[in-house]
Amino acid sequence: MPALDPLLQPTRFEWGCATSSFQIEGASTADGKVPSIWDTFCAEPGRIKDASDGRVACDHYHRFADDVRLIAELGFKHYRFSIAWPRITTSNNRLNVAGMDFYKRLLDALDQHGITPNATLFHWDLPAHLEGGWLNRDTAYRFAEYTELVARHLGDRLPRVATLNEPWCSAFLGHDLGVFAPGVQNRAQSLVAAHHLMLAHGLGLQAWRSVQAQTSLGIVLNPELCDPLTDRPEDVQAARLAEWERNDCFLNPLFGREWPDALLEQIGELNAARRDGDLAICAQPLDFMGLNYYTRSIARAPVTVNDAQRGYTFVAPTAPKRLTDIGWEIYPEGLTRVVQNLQAQWPLPPLWITENGAADNTGLAHGAVDDGMRCDYLLAHFEQVAGLIRNGADIRGYYVWSLMDNFEWAHGYSQRFGIVHVDFHTQKRTPKRSALMLQKLLRE
Repeated sequence: MPALDPLLQPTRFEWGCATSSFQIEGASTADGKVPSIWDTFCAEPGRIKDASDGRVACDHYHRFADDVRLIAELGFKHYRFSIAWPRITTSNNRLNVAGMDFYKRLLDALDQHGITPNATLFHWDLPAHLEGGWLNRDTAYRFAEYTELVARHLGDRLPRVATLNEPWCSAFLGHDLGVFAPGVQNRAQSLVAAHHLMLAHGLGLQAWRSVQAQTSLGIVLNPELCDPLTDRPEDVQAARLAEWERNDCFLNPLFGREWPDALLEQIGELNAARRDGDLAICAQPLDFMGLNYYTRSIARAPVTVNDAQRGYTFVAPTAPKRLTDIGWEIYPEGLTRVVQNLQAQWPLPPLWITENGAADNTGLAHGAVDDGMRCDYLLAHFEQVAGLIRNGADIRGYYVWSLMDNFEWAHGYSQRFGIVHVDFHTQKRTPKRSALMLQKLLRE
């Protein structure tokens, strides 16, 4: 059995597990919850791989007490979760008391077990009634109002809060590639959505600090590590364009910098979405930054007309690459390269690895799940984290994705990222070998 590096011992390093509201809560219409864009997206034929939805998911809304008890039994002292905006506000953007009470009960349970909460305010489940969604500048101001509402009702119990999770996914998977809600395919509009998301982040930080100035506030990003397919100049440039989209598009505004010209040119006539003073709003002081890392990408010069708009084409990993069951390359050293690339370009605040994990679909056999690939994946990434810290990176914690198998967005229930197996028919939870490994590591 491996042991944790001394730099990662729980006495000096923060260990947690992570989930998100739409992926686990279910109870999609309970106690006044209004529809999200993901409820709408799931109802559209062909959108979700297995034609499933999040109406029940892991039924965490009704089973949260048992789930919190499980987190404690596995040895985690920290839990990252997201708050469902459609659960705590009404269609008139006012407080839904019943929905807010759910999160108060969740926080009560975490407190009873000595688990510190780490909340994310937006993990993609945008209220469906917000006209225009992230293409409407007004949505950024509605987000600030929602943020202030959470701060007033829960802020004194949340020591660390992130505004957005992976805004790249909301903007580009949702509005360019169209594979995430709301399912739009319009390159220029994806850039408008990206800007409004970062505007929402800045306005949200202002709103929260007006109520709870002592909270540690930040954002969670999924920065890209993109290598060129070959050393041809056109492939090298394609990889750089992909990184600009993933990284500069979100990190530049956080530090008051303009986007690269190559991105600004792609907005075209929609550039009116950007106003004087917006960058100053986006560049609010950050107490921390969360980084989500799973794999790297390989890019080449554009192949199709659609890809020409972006400036790159991604190339699927091929043998003999090691892949997870979702088809992503296992590339642990990429975590080190990502952090080092970011350190070289931006003045980063303290970092947390807020998501890292593998899709390992190993099934239940004789009451157990032997997810050896996931175990190897996690241990390899722990080594990278320890190496980064040893070389001076200010990384203060690691959250495994995910606590349990859940609704994996456009993949439905076909991909399992959990360290706990979920039988979606009975809702029985079974800790996998990876969970038991972590339990032992955290208790040694």
